[in-house]
Amino acid sequence: MRVEKCRDPELVGCAMVSGGRFQCGSIPCRKGGDFTWSNNREISSMSRIDRFLYSADWAEGFISITQKRLDRLNSDHFPIALECGNIQRRRRPFRFENMWLKAEGFVERVRSWWESYQVEGTPSFVFANKLKALKVDLKKWNETEFGNVNVQKKTLLAGLRELDVVADSRPLSAEEKGKREQLAVDLGKVIMMAEICWRQKSRALWLKEGDKNSRFFHCIASSHRKEDGYRRPYLEGIQFDTISDEDAVWLERPFEETEIESVVQGCNGDKAPGPDGFSLAFFQSCWSIVRSDVLGVCQEFHNHCQFERSLNATFVSLIPKKHGADELKDFRPISLVGGMYKIISKLLANRLATVLGKIISPSQSAFVKGRQILDSVLIANECLDSRLKASLPGVLCKLDLEKAYDHVNWDFLIYLLRRCGFSEKWRHWIYYCVSSVRFSILVNGSPCGFFPSSRGIRQGDPLSPMLFVIVMEAFSRLIDKANGAGMLSGFFVGSTDSDPLEDCESIWVNRQLVPVGEVPGIEELADILGCKTSKLPMKYLGLPLGAKFKAKDIWNPIVEKMERRLAGWKRIYLSKGGRLTLLKSTLSNLPTYFLSLFPIPADVAHRIEKIQRNFLWGTSEEVAKFHLVKWDMVCSPYSHGGLAIKNLRRFNEALLGKWLWRFGVERDAFWRKVIMAKYGSMVGGWMSKAPSGPHGVGLWKFIQSKWAKFSKLVTFEVGDGSLIRFWDDVWCGEEPLKLAYPELYRIACVKDGQVADFVQWRGHDVHWEVNFTRLAQDWELESISSFLELLYSVKIQRSEKDMMCWQPARSKGFQVKSLYTHLSSPGIGPFPWKGIWKAKVPPRVVFFAWTAALGKILTAENLRRRGIPVVSWCCLCKADGETVDHLLLHCPYATELWDMVFGLFGIQWVMPKRVIDLFHCWIGSVGRNSVIWKAIPHCILWCLWRERNARTFEDCELSVVELKLHFYRFLLDWMAATGLFRLSNMLDLIDYCSF
Repeated sequence: MRVEKCRDPELVGCAMVSGGRFQCGSIPCRKGGDFTWSNNREISSMSRIDRFLYSADWAEGFISITQKRLDRLNSDHFPIALECGNIQRRRRPFRFENMWLKAEGFVERVRSWWESYQVEGTPSFVFANKLKALKVDLKKWNETEFGNVNVQKKTLLAGLRELDVVADSRPLSAEEKGKREQLAVDLGKVIMMAEICWRQKSRALWLKEGDKNSRFFHCIASSHRKEDGYRRPYLEGIQFDTISDEDAVWLERPFEETEIESVVQGCNGDKAPGPDGFSLAFFQSCWSIVRSDVLGVCQEFHNHCQFERSLNATFVSLIPKKHGADELKDFRPISLVGGMYKIISKLLANRLATVLGKIISPSQSAFVKGRQILDSVLIANECLDSRLKASLPGVLCKLDLEKAYDHVNWDFLIYLLRRCGFSEKWRHWIYYCVSSVRFSILVNGSPCGFFPSSRGIRQGDPLSPMLFVIVMEAFSRLIDKANGAGMLSGFFVGSTDSDPLEDCESIWVNRQLVPVGEVPGIEELADILGCKTSKLPMKYLGLPLGAKFKAKDIWNPIVEKMERRLAGWKRIYLSKGGRLTLLKSTLSNLPTYFLSLFPIPADVAHRIEKIQRNFLWGTSEEVAKFHLVKWDMVCSPYSHGGLAIKNLRRFNEALLGKWLWRFGVERDAFWRKVIMAKYGSMVGGWMSKAPSGPHGVGLWKFIQSKWAKFSKLVTFEVGDGSLIRFWDDVWCGEEPLKLAYPELYRIACVKDGQVADFVQWRGHDVHWEVNFTRLAQDWELESISSFLELLYSVKIQRSEKDMMCWQPARSKGFQVKSLYTHLSSPGIGPFPWKGIWKAKVPPRVVFFAWTAALGKILTAENLRRRGIPVVSWCCLCKADGETVDHLLLHCPYATELWDMVFGLFGIQWVMPKRVIDLFHCWIGSVGRNSVIWKAIPHCILWCLWRERNARTFEDCELSVVELKLHFYRFLLDWMAATGLFRLSNMLDLIDYCSF
């Protein structure tokens, strides 16, 4: 196809491109302008090089097809849009836009509106009606003043469009170019707000503002577009644990202002709002305005056990559970509750969480503070492992509580709360929260009328998970009763029995019978019980159950999810800064769950890291890209020259180390009791004994094998001294006493005693009694003196229990992050990471500066090292070889830029040898210009690199003067985007920086 240029004597009509099996038609620009590319130079050159291609068969499906030229900002190319009909949508509900918070004076504007509303009634009625009035004012303000990012954006785009149309026919004057620069700066601010808007709509919460990935946000946002007749169980004869009277009084105490504010500020402000339309970001930013009204609503609820019903209205969004969902059962209903109700619900949930563990059976691990859902997975696998090794057949029953949340009976819930000791006021609170709700289903984003409900709790309500756990406690107690009556026979673990249905209640995925070993008559039993039969291995809580823990195939779903999450199309829409953020988010959201219990095989880790590497550097099946920095370096911390992407195997080891820590400190945990019963424990109970014998699905054997390495990072704090080994554990000094004083250990009478065995109390004073097999020799007296001095320096709290302490961060306790840091390689040593990563410049520029500081950008010299035959000469000065340091620092062309900046700031500077040294030196502050000063190295490096690439690949060349203007334009745009400066043009920037 011929490229149509404005300098051609005549324009060529649309060509038809012959393909192998079909012909494609191309659509000319009929709206917005004739050309799609401009060189933005003094001597104007414009072309129509971008267009859509379509097949005739496809075109038959539309009445009209039109290509429209859109408005551009800084690019040489105009974006183009294909219009082929509109979809009429129903009216969308009001949604508070978080981007409004970026508008100058927004909070004060809201304050004036809020204080002007005069409403009488209960606090919740007043609050609900103020929100309604505020919606009206916000809508009007958005349409008439703020814009789309409305009126502002349209006005700015219209101005740019007008200048671009002029540029189609003649070069722009200096005044017109200055006007276009100012419009572009203002439009950049509006686009920043638009990006926040798309982020809020897409709910891509992992991506921070400023990554300039609006196209990616748009794609994500666009993609969001039976009762059985069983007899009700009798519970009157079943015992339930109860909370104390003190706990009941504490739960219903008045809501404190600090408690309410903590809830508001602790919520994620980007979560989707409910029918009121206000996200929590509104409450957080306007807290000083709505504070008294919110406190009034909470006080009303506390005193009267109710609030305005409209505050509990709820949207229901149907989320497909699987690809190709078409039936109602294939969708998961997620409730979008209002902001005020979410605050009340979170207040109650926070209080309930503190007492829930006192009434819930140890076998329930989900949503109970101090317990983790992975506890059940470990218990299930260890119980199953014991059964398999014992060669005893049995049956594992899997139960599915279909639509479990939806079927909760409110009266039954309140009955259980009464049985568990909750006060009448608390029960009234809970009942009103679950029964006053009215639902509206969102269809294509629009609500379809409200209706009440007669049962069920909501997914999306902070209270619901804990209320459901209370309901399931009845099921747990029924299993206890059946077990006590001999109706169920559990698996044996060690010397105690452990019932899989009791210990692992969450194993509910369809109603199935799973044989363990050879079970005759399993099919007949399944028919009698109305179940299906299944087999091992299977899934339990999303993790393998009954699989060999080192099997590679159990990781296939994770690898596939990683491939989908890091799909190639996302690479197109994301800058390298966005790719980096997505990489870290994907790692934290997907394989971490697996890595927290299962050791990852080396081959699987390599496969996942290959996916990550290719995504970061842009490699695909069609295109191979250089991976500029070694992966080990990429996985190093920022402070050591890396990108802080976690190394999978080290991260896996750190996550598994948490189990070793928990075993030592969670003495009463149910999962620990199972492990203790199966393997026994070492002296002091800080770790189990090493498993022996063959293991098929046992996970603990691998976890326990890391104890020798892990134990070197723990110390002990002496309480009563009954659990700490005197000579072998680190409890005084930096190493065990037997290593610190080997000559005394050799002659000690007792070598395996506890600390308590060597302590005698005389009133409140400690007396140490350490006996030796012989009298000390003269040369040993100094060691004995030092030994006793060390012992008496230790403070002993005999009323307390012995404690295990985390040596790398004693004050904070064990953290996975701390262990991972300890396991990680140090990298290249001190690295100027703050000077690179803290600058307020676009993430893609930061990424480039990091690569340049490491000397890894693809200059001619680096290309030759990679085997690419290129001429190794600098295309800027044409007088020296093109190395990283020459191109960016020492080239005469680069020197012009650096000298200009130093002169502007009135600074004398000796240019360092390397780019990394430049960032080491580029520290300190220059008063009010510190933000600009920190961005200057990035801007100069970026301008030089763009100019080098333009000369190399496009055969275009800027003069030194033009390059300086580009530098100022980039710096002006970046500083304007921060919102910290009011700079309208380049002259303002120069005046602001000048001394």
